[in-house]
Amino acid sequence: MRIAIVTESFPPDVNGVAHSVVRTAEHLVARGHEPVVIAPAPPGPRHRRADHQPYPVVRIPSVPLPRYQGFRLGMPSARLAEALLSHQPDVIHLASPFILGARAATLAARYGLPTVAVYQTDVASYARAYRVGWGEAAAWRRLREIHNSAQRTLAPSTRSAADLIANGVERIWLWRRGVDAERFHPTKRCKSVRRTLAPNGEVLVGYVGGWPRRSGSTCSNPPPGCPAYGS
Repeated sequence: MRIAIVTESFPPDVNGVAHSVVRTAEHLVARGHEPVVIAPAPPGPRHRRADHQPYPVVRIPSVPLPRYQGFRLGMPSARLAEALLSHQPDVIHLASPFILGARAATLAARYGLPTVAVYQTDVASYARAYRVGWGEAAAWRRLREIHNSAQRTLAPSTRSAADLIANGVERIWLWRRGVDAERFHPTKRCKSVRRTLAPNGEVLVGYVGGWPRRSGSTCSNPPPGCPAYGS
């Protein structure tokens, strides 16, 4: 299959969306598919090394996000339509769509191309935390419009799926988090570090993450209307 991955973030950005897009594209290539990644351009020449991938990477002009200068917003332009149509994709994969992904969703509908949207960023909570003018409710309205235009929305957890359902998003499937079993393998365990941190054989628990979820209820089972992805 030919897949166009339209993402709001890509290396040299360091965040969950950028990392997951790299891993997704790698897995697609390994399985014989033909992905292209369409992503915002970082300032200056920083993208040159990051773009040395076993698949094409198309950069879209970008501007810094107000109050969060380290993040670039891809600006919808003719470059996006050109990149999508020239690749002739069988499906468009929208990675955490909001600005660039929203325009890609519009183009997909215009040209009859199927789309899959991945919900990864709690934009509404960011809007509340950073006191962005359009606010949390407006963020959910935009997310609902984008995701409901897709044939399927993939959520990483039952909690995320519940949030989407509560805010009117339809056709949700679980695409659960995974672990790179090659990079994080028991054979790479460092005995000296473990002796330092757990001299008496204590259990070590580590966490590396980003934006904390708000406290409240959790879901141990998929919510109604949310089938397990792949079933």
